[in-house]
Amino acid sequence: MNLDATTFALEILNFAVLLWLLRRFLFKPVQAALAARAQAQQQQRDTLDARQQALDARAQALAAQEAGLAGQREVARQALVEEIAALRSQRLAALDEELRAEREKAQARLQREARARQEQADRQLQARAAGFVGDYLQRLASPAVEAALVELFLSDLAARAAALAPQLATPGQAPVEPPTVSSAFPLPEALRQRITAGLAAVLGQGVVPRWAQAPELLAGLSVHLPGHQLETSLRRGVDAFNGLDVHAVLPAAAPAQPQKEA
Repeated sequence: MNLDATTFALEILNFAVLLWLLRRFLFKPVQAALAARAQAQQQQRDTLDARQQALDARAQALAAQEAGLAGQREVARQALVEEIAALRSQRLAALDEELRAEREKAQARLQREARARQEQADRQLQARAAGFVGDYLQRLASPAVEAALVELFLSDLAARAAALAPQLATPGQAPVEPPTVSSAFPLPEALRQRITAGLAAVLGQGVVPRWAQAPELLAGLSVHLPGHQLETSLRRGVDAFNGLDVHAVLPAAAPAQPQKEA
C-alpha cells in the first residue's frame, strides 16, 4: 500500500472523527458514569464519615456517661462505706452500753447477794449472840440482880424527875389511871414503898401503883403509865441483841426516859 499525503490526511481525519465519536458517544457517558460513581462513593464516604463522627460522638458520650457512672459508683461506694462504718460504730456503742448495763446489773446482783449473805451471817451471829446473852441473863436473873436494877431505876428516876414530871403528870396531882409496876420477882414491901415514893416525886402525891409480876422481864422493873413506859430490865438486853426496838424504854444500866405506847 502506497502512503501518500492524501491518504495520510484522510487517515488523520478518520482518526480525528473516531476520536470525536469516541469522545461524544463513549468518553462522556463513561466520564459521567465515573463522575456519578465517584460522587456516589463520595456521598458514601461522607455518610460513612458522618456515621463515624456520630459513632465517635456516641462513644465519647458513652465514655463520659461511663465516667460519670463510675464517679457516682465511687461516691455511692464511699457513702455506703461511711454508712456501714457509722452503723458499725453505733452497733458497737450499743453493744458497749448493753455490756456496761449487764456488768452493772451483775455487779448489783453480786452486791445484793453479798449483802444478803452478810445480813444472813449477821442475823445468824446476832441470833447466836442473843441466844447466848439470853441464856446468860436468864442464869443471872435473881431477886438480888432485880434489887440492883431497882436501885438503878430509882437512881435514874430521881436524877431525871424534874425533866420527866412535865411530860408525865402535873406535880401535886395524881394521874387519872394509876401506874402499873411489873417485876420479874415479887418485890419486898420496902422496895415497893421506895418505888411508890420515886413515882410520886414525878407523878405527884397520892400515887397508888398497881403491882404485877412479869417473869418475861427476867429481872428488873417495867412501869406502865398512860401513854408512857419506863423500864429497866434484863429483857432489854436480850431484845437489843434480837434487834427489837428499844429506843424509848429504859435498857439495863441506862437512864430512865418516857416512851409513847405503840
